[in-house]
Amino acid sequence: MFRRLLSSITLMVVIIAGTILPGVTQAVPHSPNEVPPSRTFAGSRTFSETGHTISNYFYQKWTSTPNALFVYGMPISQPFIEESFTNPGEFYRVQYFERAVLEEHPDNTAQYYIQGRLMGSRLVSSRQAETPFKPVADPKDGTYDGVSKHTLRDSPAPFRTFYNNNGGLTVFGRPLSEQFQEVNKADGKTYWVQYFERQRMEWHPNQPNPQYRILLGLLGNEYRDINHKSNQAFTAGAALPPELSGANNGGATAPPKPVNTGGIAYGVNINLSEQDSGIDRKRSLQMTRDAGLGWVRFMVYWKFQQDISREVKWGELDAKVNDAHAAGIKILVTVAKSPAWATANGSDGMPRRENFGDFNSFLSQVATRYKGKINAYEVWNEPNLAHENGGRVAGAAYYMDLLVGASQAIKAADPAAYVVSAGPSSTETNLSSVAMSDLVFFEQMFSDPRFKQHVDIVGAHPGGAANPADTCPGGKPSPAEGWTNNSEFFFCRVEDVKARMDKYGINKPMWVTEYGWATPNHTQNYRFGNQTSYEEQAQYIVQSLELANTKYSPWLTGLFLWNLNYSVSDEIAKKKTGRYGEDPFYAYSIINADYSPRPAYNAIKAYLKR
Repeated sequence: MFRRLLSSITLMVVIIAGTILPGVTQAVPHSPNEVPPSRTFAGSRTFSETGHTISNYFYQKWTSTPNALFVYGMPISQPFIEESFTNPGEFYRVQYFERAVLEEHPDNTAQYYIQGRLMGSRLVSSRQAETPFKPVADPKDGTYDGVSKHTLRDSPAPFRTFYNNNGGLTVFGRPLSEQFQEVNKADGKTYWVQYFERQRMEWHPNQPNPQYRILLGLLGNEYRDINHKSNQAFTAGAALPPELSGANNGGATAPPKPVNTGGIAYGVNINLSEQDSGIDRKRSLQMTRDAGLGWVRFMVYWKFQQDISREVKWGELDAKVNDAHAAGIKILVTVAKSPAWATANGSDGMPRRENFGDFNSFLSQVATRYKGKINAYEVWNEPNLAHENGGRVAGAAYYMDLLVGASQAIKAADPAAYVVSAGPSSTETNLSSVAMSDLVFFEQMFSDPRFKQHVDIVGAHPGGAANPADTCPGGKPSPAEGWTNNSEFFFCRVEDVKARMDKYGINKPMWVTEYGWATPNHTQNYRFGNQTSYEEQAQYIVQSLELANTKYSPWLTGLFLWNLNYSVSDEIAKKKTGRYGEDPFYAYSIINADYSPRPAYNAIKAYLKR
């Protein structure tokens, strides 16, 4: 935020081979005239045989499919988030059925919002060299699929008629083989079979009941048994996710409840890099605990963790996470800064779209490794600033596309972790080469219907400049000189953000993941700090804590002060180079370079211990 304050002041329906039919895996974004499916509660059905419920859009898909009980079978799980095996790095909410897996594609239009997972494609992925799976020539009789280069016939098995009568392409996908004879491992007998993108058909001509002469593979059961033996989503009677559960209120969805963060999350931004910065990590963490601060926030820079080899370098990140966790401190990480290989211009801005999957895969590995240790993830940092995206402002739509996949990746690995939207830098600058107003950025995010589904907590970075926390333009006047003309320089910027949350029905808590007051420094661009003494810094911080407990309660539930100990690393840098860095992080610190407390540290400790 403070580095960015300078800017504010000075400034699965992809089209295979051209076909327009569904049956493949990637999403098509909305056009301006397309309407996503309704989020209202559309009904549900609980199956006593399996103890599971289908609801909302999964229920809509099930009820709209001909002969659904035979085609899909009964539900065997509740919805949960899982990585796609056909598109690694992409994560979808799925629900398993006996014969299929349905997955939610939030970017698609209503018709293709729920699609069947390509379970048949998975089954045959290693069988392409076998004769039945090799492409065949077009017999010119109307049975040929020119995309998959296979036929769909009624001879010898009547698969074509069954296919057309039970949902066709949308349900089964394209044929991936010709009809051929194969041994069924369950009974050791040989049957005519044919494989499709989403299913396997098997012909039992001697069955007395015609309804059961063509049987479908129990692909959902098979994949569950191989991959989900300990997944609680398959436990009978598992609760529906809140966004899929409805109230008895005439069919309307119950308003989502704010995340229970266990009261206010009092935290501090902290430098834990012993290797690069010479920080005494354990001493810094102990001072955090002694002050009564239960959370820390630190940056995880993707570019430092994963080079072009794609191998993740855990190294010091392991030590940071494990030491903080061992100290009994909860962790919020902000994941940002792409490696050069993942961006269009070799910068460390947001990844290009074709590398979103790499970012999601990285987050999945992090959330898997630190499950139960990292408690919250802020996806990117101040995305409304050009320099956080390689020199250009990408806009909230691009960021939302990144955020959705990132959220799904995190939740798939650690469902208990909070996903925090990136706090935009507080600014009124609107210049594509510099910044976009944070309030404009918030409006664009909040108006995207995906925000409510994929974000637990709204991140914000209000300014402070030299203004007391309890002052605001148009309200109590500030004694500061300069930087007082609008709310971008005030802590009360959170009120502007909350007004926009209310406008778009964003019923979620807010965390201020960066904020604070600079003290006297030697950097021209942060000269407002020369108006704030160490004692005034302490006073303003305590005011902010009090506001969170009174005026901004109950919606402001997290405060992460900038910063604890950058004074230490800045002093070390000064000894090496003869000068402080460009950004006076030391001026915001609440301890001195020798780890002695500044007045702000003591004031926070006194406030939180009372």
